[in-house]
Formats: sequence, structure tokens, C-alpha cells
Amino acid sequence: MLIMKKQLGRLAIIAVVTILAFFLARFDSFLYPAPVGQVTAVKQTSQESTTDEFGNQDGQYTQNLTVKLLNRSGQTVKIQNQVMTSQTMTTNYEVGDQILLKEYSGSYQIDTIKRDSTLLALVALLVTATIIYVRFKKTSFLLLSVLLNAAVFVVALVVDVHVKSLPVVFWFSLVAVALAALSLYLVLGRSRQAHITLAATTITTALAVFVMWFVLLVTGGIGVHFETMSFVTQVPAPIFYAQTIIGVLGAVMDESADIVAGLFGLHRESPHRPFKDYWQAGLSVGREILGTLTNVLFMIFIAETIPMVILMLRNGNNWSYILDQVMNLGILQTVVSALGIVWAVPVTAGLTAWKLRHQEEEAAK
Repeated sequence: MLIMKKQLGRLAIIAVVTILAFFLARFDSFLYPAPVGQVTAVKQTSQESTTDEFGNQDGQYTQNLTVKLLNRSGQTVKIQNQVMTSQTMTTNYEVGDQILLKEYSGSYQIDTIKRDSTLLALVALLVTATIIYVRFKKTSFLLLSVLLNAAVFVVALVVDVHVKSLPVVFWFSLVAVALAALSLYLVLGRSRQAHITLAATTITTALAVFVMWFVLLVTGGIGVHFETMSFVTQVPAPIFYAQTIIGVLGAVMDESADIVAGLFGLHRESPHRPFKDYWQAGLSVGREILGTLTNVLFMIFIAETIPMVILMLRNGNNWSYILDQVMNLGILQTVVSALGIVWAVPVTAGLTAWKLRHQEEEAAK
């Protein structure tokens, strides 16, 4: 009964903090330099149906919105919003929605919906639950690593945008190693475990990306369409390599950390073991998580492509064209990440086993 009350108390704290964060963000319009409005009334007019050459049916209608400006002395304005029933490129607004506006010559236009209340609530939920259910010290370093990684990534993007003739692949390779080092050293500390995990992650990622580069070089990149990358304003191939490096490193680091942690736990139980025992144990741990990690990568890729695949199918495109133009690079990246996951098992197991044996031999001298 006591445990149940304790758990209910923790859940209550999480709920209260999450709800409080949501309502705080609902009243933060004064922090925005741009106009922020809240929809107070909606009137729908002029609805009509449309059908394209593929037989896809959609509807279009106009919303006359009454919007109260929250950070402009409570002024009320009228705005028209064109909406497609499918809402693929438009948004249907309802009473109570908060929106960000743009002002042009005294009139207002909708920029986008204001989502910070939902975002802040989700962040509060994550942080509060982590603090309550994980030790505070570990949570602090975990959150610090996330913030620092985000800062490093933003700086890397700013440098890439503003520095001409930047070697993109080399630059983002350094960024990837920096991200991994920050994550591991803040979460695991400056320990041998962190050193080995970082080394195994770096080696495996380099191997996987090198093999991808070599295969594309030998085959001439036939069937790989870098030009299909969306919204790329630079040469697309280096951007794809940079994207792949960071993606592979993230998947490999997770697996390598698990293998290294398992072998160090085995070493603590009985330190005097031969290389073969560590090697076999590392392979065993890797085999247990290899399949799930690969499937997670595949499901993330599928989830990202579902909207575009549905849109392409609805517009009469066949699977061959969709695989070639929409899913092409995603499949390649998933395969390369899967290769990294597979190779991380022997690389991490071998490196950790060698390091533990070397440590025992040094201690015996």
C-alpha cells in the first residue's frame, strides 16, 4: 500500500508539472516580438469540391477568423484562411487556437500555429519523469549532454551555412565525434568504459561509411539519386554523407555502450578471465540487441516515409517509381546503419576484451 501511494504521488507530481508548463506557455505571448493571436470565432464559407486527373477528391473552403492579438493591446482583427479538406499543406483552425502572425502594411496574415505550449508540456513531462525515476546526478548529466549536443549541432549548422568551400564530410565527421564524446563522457564520466565505447563507435562508423563510399565509387552511384533530397541548397552528396555519419554513429554508440557495459560487469564479477570468455560474451550480448536495433532503424525510416508514400500512391505513381524517387536514399541509409550495427558487435567485443586482458596483464606485473 505504501509503495502504491508513493507511485501515485510521483505520478501526481509529473501531471502537475506538465499541466503547469502547458498553461505557462499559453500565456507567454509577451515574449514574442511577432504578433501572436488567439482565434475567438470561426465562420466557414464558400466550400467546393475538386477532383484531379488521377481521381483524387479533395475539398476547399474559406475560414473567416476573428483573432484577438494577445501582445498588441487586445486588438481584434479579421483574417481569411484558405483550407484544403485533406490539410496536406493547410491548417484548419478552431476557436482557442493560438497562431503566429505576420504584419504587412497594417494587415495581418497567418504565419503558423503556435505550438510552444504542447512542446513545453512534453519537455516538462520528460524532464520531471526522468528526475523522479532516475537518480538526480545522472539525470543532470544526461540533460546537460542533450543541451550541449544541441548547441554543438546548431553551431555546426551555422558554420556550414556561412563558411564557403567548407569540407562538409570532414566537418560533420568531427562534429559526430564531438557529439559522441560529449554524450559518453557526461553520462559515463571520463572512464575506461567511455574511452572504449567512443573508440569502438568511431571505428565502426568509419568502416560502415567507408564501405558505402567504396561501393558507390565502384558502381558509379548507379540508382542512387542524391538530387531527390528535399530542400538542399548545397551539393547534395556531401550532405547525405554527413547525415549518414551522424545517423550510423547514433545507432552504433547505443549498441557499443551496451556491449562494453556487459563486459565490464562480467569483469567485476570475475576479473581473471581469458580473452575468449570476454569475446564470446561480447558477441552474445551483441546478438541479443542486434535484431531489435536494426528493426528500430527500419521502423523509423518507414514512419518518416509514410506520408509521402501515401501521397505518391494517391497520385497514381507505382511502387517502382516510389522506391526509386522517394525511398531510395532512406533505404541506403538504413542498410549502411544496419552494417554498422552488425560490425559494432565484433569490433566492440574484440576491443573491450583486448583492453580488459591488457589491464589484467599490467596489474599482474
